[in-house]
Amino acid sequence: MKINLEFLSMPTVTKTIGSKSLSLDFPGQTIEDLMNEVGNRYGQNVRRFLLDESGKLDRTFKVLLNKKEWIRGDQMNKTLNDGDQVTIMMLVAGG
Repeated sequence: MKINLEFLSMPTVTKTIGSKSLSLDFPGQTIEDLMNEVGNRYGQNVRRFLLDESGKLDRTFKVLLNKKEWIRGDQMNKTLNDGDQVTIMMLVAGG
């Protein structure tokens, strides 16, 4: 399955993979599978940055599916379809 993946406000990841977006062929089916695949393909620095100790996407990141559906932490088992756009962004707060 081919997924279009975009990283927003994540210079650590984009520096390592060399781009803020990529098309990724992967054998998994869910958003959680995709996050693990990215961590496995791009090394421990990316894996530690994106995933918590239990292998789940860190809570400081949010996922947007096809630029219209926000995915909550408890929805990471949502099934992806070929050609889906997955955007991962870091939450930024300040005042």
